[in-house]
Amino acid sequence: MDKQKVLDKVAKCFALANSKGASPTEAETALRQARALMKQYNLESLEVAAHSINEVSVATGTKRAPQDWAHRLASICAQAFDGSYLAYFNVLKGWSFKFLGKGISPELAAHAYSALHHQLVAARQEFVAQQKRCQLKTKRRRGQLFAEGWLNAVTYKVAEFAGAMDETTDQEIKAYLEFHHPALSLKEIEPLVAKGYDTGSLSAGWTQGQKVRLHRGVGQRCQAARLTGGGQ
Repeated sequence: MDKQKVLDKVAKCFALANSKGASPTEAETALRQARALMKQYNLESLEVAAHSINEVSVATGTKRAPQDWAHRLASICAQAFDGSYLAYFNVLKGWSFKFLGKGISPELAAHAYSALHHQLVAARQEFVAQQKRCQLKTKRRRGQLFAEGWLNAVTYKVAEFAGAMDETTDQEIKAYLEFHHPALSLKEIEPLVAKGYDTGSLSAGWTQGQKVRLHRGVGQRCQAARLTGGGQ
């Protein structure tokens, strides 16, 4: 039997065994079948737990490591759809973000990231173009602070909108990362500190980020959202 089909069958057996509607006999039989299949096909419990997690990748279009604001945006979108993300490098495609979750959540998170990334880049470029009589490094710093402010506003909205990830999904994503990416290291993101005139850049970004609108999807199995707006 194909390994993926075996994993599907084992996952279904465990789901039945843990189902509130299953009788004690049904639960015991399902659990016994799951364990028998795992032993027969030499499957690890970590691999079974990771099997229910889907993934969708979005290329960043660059061979340079994504900037901190791009990581924050990926994190925001993953959180909005009850999932997680990671960044990885592909020799042919460069850096990409991989969104993880159940069902269509990764696909929705990837779509939201692509849409919001385009809007944030456009808004940031327009803002930087308005910065006159200052050095290039100052323009870049103010552009970064604008992005920080924009993301702060969006993060605040997501915190109000998104529910906490359920314990099972959280455990399965951790199992996925441990099984497929055991050497993965977490990236610490340190926010820039706005000083003097730079505080205006942070405020301008916040104002634009406030224009993003989040709406719960209708008729979708997961708690989906649509993120729109936020451009200049």
